[in-house]
Amino acid sequence: MQTEANSPIPRLIHQTWKTRDVPPGLQALQRSWTGRNPGFAYRFWTDDDIGRFMAEEHPALLPVFHGYADPIARIDLARYLILRRFGGVYADLDFECLRPIDGLLEGRSFIVGLEPEEHGRLAKAAERGLPRILCPSFLASVPGHPFWDHLLSRLVEARHCGDVLDATGPFLLTRAHADYAGARYEDGPAAVTVLPPELLYPVTKDECWSGRLFDPVFWEQATRDAYAVHYWEGTWFRGAAERGAGPAAELPRQVAAVVTDGRPDGERPAGGTADGLPPISCLMVTRGRSGLLTFAIEGFARQTYPNRELVIVCDSPALPQDDPLERAIRDAGCPNIRLIRVETGSLPGSLTLGELRNIAVDQAAGRYVCQWDDDDLYDPCRLEMQQRVLAAAGAQACLLGRWMIWWPAENRLAVSCERDWEGSLLCEKAAMPRYPALRHGEDTPVVEQLRRSARVVRMDLPRLYTYVVHGGNTFAASHFEAHWQAATARFDGGRCRAVLEEMGKRLPVEGYRRAVPAPAPSPAPAPSPAPADAAARQDSVLVLTPVKDAVAHLPRYLELLGRLDHDPSRLSLGFLEGDSRDGTHDWLAARLPELRQRYRRVTLLRHDHGFRPEGPRWAPAIQRRRREVLARARNRLLSGALGDEDWVLWLDADLVDYPPDLPARLIAAGRDIVVPHCVLPDGRTFDLNSFRLEGETEDPRHLADGIFQPPRGAGRRYLGDFPGEEAVPLDGVGGTALLVRADLHREGLCFPPYSHRGYIETEGLAAMARDMDVTAWGLPGLRIVHADH
Repeated sequence: MQTEANSPIPRLIHQTWKTRDVPPGLQALQRSWTGRNPGFAYRFWTDDDIGRFMAEEHPALLPVFHGYADPIARIDLARYLILRRFGGVYADLDFECLRPIDGLLEGRSFIVGLEPEEHGRLAKAAERGLPRILCPSFLASVPGHPFWDHLLSRLVEARHCGDVLDATGPFLLTRAHADYAGARYEDGPAAVTVLPPELLYPVTKDECWSGRLFDPVFWEQATRDAYAVHYWEGTWFRGAAERGAGPAAELPRQVAAVVTDGRPDGERPAGGTADGLPPISCLMVTRGRSGLLTFAIEGFARQTYPNRELVIVCDSPALPQDDPLERAIRDAGCPNIRLIRVETGSLPGSLTLGELRNIAVDQAAGRYVCQWDDDDLYDPCRLEMQQRVLAAAGAQACLLGRWMIWWPAENRLAVSCERDWEGSLLCEKAAMPRYPALRHGEDTPVVEQLRRSARVVRMDLPRLYTYVVHGGNTFAASHFEAHWQAATARFDGGRCRAVLEEMGKRLPVEGYRRAVPAPAPSPAPAPSPAPADAAARQDSVLVLTPVKDAVAHLPRYLELLGRLDHDPSRLSLGFLEGDSRDGTHDWLAARLPELRQRYRRVTLLRHDHGFRPEGPRWAPAIQRRRREVLARARNRLLSGALGDEDWVLWLDADLVDYPPDLPARLIAAGRDIVVPHCVLPDGRTFDLNSFRLEGETEDPRHLADGIFQPPRGAGRRYLGDFPGEEAVPLDGVGGTALLVRADLHREGLCFPPYSHRGYIETEGLAAMARDMDVTAWGLPGLRIVHADH
């Protein structure tokens, strides 16, 4: 077969299943691949499709194919042959795509990922002496890549192995790659790129199966750099009862519970499950007019706990036609909902919230009562999990020690501080104290009394309850701002969206967001601590990009700009094109009308420097001249585009990914000059111009052509060398994404096109800034991805 290893990996995604009836639990994961990669073709293969493919394309291998006792071995063989024939990307159906995968594919001819390091310590891997394992659940290649023939020869040799892992699966793949890479192909178009686990396999089997992914903080940290996540469903070796049951299948191992026992000595502990699942009455007090109560009622209807009822106490009379509360109850289609209209004999609102809650408790038929507020979101297994922990602890009441707090209008999400969250109360009705006649804060005395009189268990599973700050809450905004500052984890900007998307698999996040009324404008808001994305909206930013032969990169460049959280009316753009041969200037000029409709200002300049070197751009012999030209281009662009903006953000045209809140996070660092950590798609540090010296000065032996050009790592530490540090002072900066306070440029800070203390261009800017008593900083934890070319 003729190899096409010099061609790009085709934008084609392959997936397989037994039939076209994909299980419901896998359909959302399947859609993630097409949804996040709209430019890719998609081909779905059933077992029948695979059988025909084998008969038509590989009749000689049919004895091997049909000789496997385990059906998954046939699928393994088929996926290898499909990619060998057509190229593209293969992904198991229990894989979720988290971001566009173009950045992974660019410049590569074959890609495979490493499983988590922990898998190498599992029994089967340890017995075989395989400390690292290559996983075939995600594969990408050009058609006819030479590794496929090498793998097929090993596969035929191993066809009689009793364990599918050795015959066709990851152990075979790992051994074949070791032979291949060690013998011949370490570089060039026939190479195999092995990606680190954090890009494709950021979580282990145990973390999936134990329920740990239900922890939003763990999920966000684990998937922060991932392009995809594999959930290790194991449809070929795990039974249906073990798969897809969700976090309620068993109590997640990470749940922490603290018990407070205030019962009098000798009092009988609450039983829990001796008579089966005890009935639970969820108690909702409402005025019945808010559109948000629909979500609370639907949240009750979706609960996995079967023996339940919802008691709704409303102190407002029904509307004569199409009452919203009664309509929401009908739409929920749940028979175990009771509506109680309270006749107050006067205007609605004459009874306090505490008095209405007592009416709900009195009306409850269940052995347990559960507070169910009308404007919050509840995970489907809230009742099941809380009742299970309550029963296991022999307790009479259960509370959450943390819950989620969401500000939809501000794109903020937090995991609260640790305390007894009264709104999450599940309590034995017989032990329930009376609510005081208060209009708010009525549940705090109830919980305090329970601590003194009952056995109370506090559990830590914050995703069970999402408290929503929508502007119509009982407490004022300052109350919730204090909770934001005290939160144990905070997510804003792009990370907020990522966590909400994960939560949205179980909660109606988008529907709720659309239903939240827009906040009323405030003429003179009181000053308060602001999240990073709010700070970014207040500052104007000028994004500047010198471009040359950039047509291939500009669509992605503009796509990433369009995803920014930053208000477009506070963003200006500036481009300077020079020395291009691919029509870059005309391409940009054609899009100016559209760009100028979206952004505050857009400037397009043109200046040729006559610099078209042969050979690689990183060759030491041309560095002085290349960077001199780039410095002049930056300075010319700056002088022609800078207006009244607060910040200047220099961005490379060939970045392939960065978070939508990039400007917000750079500004929030509070530095005059700051850069993120620029990496290649495989995670290696790309930007070697952002460095900190190991000593006080450079080694003079590394001075070449008037500028310091040391070998990688000689006397310098890069941002990848500072894991876990929030901000690092730097001696040099790169320009892949460089934020500079605009006033510094106005005061004369520029990119020297000459050797300034041995540095030029962006490194020279950092040296010049030091002369102005300004330090440049790097953020190791804020990653952006550069094309690998």
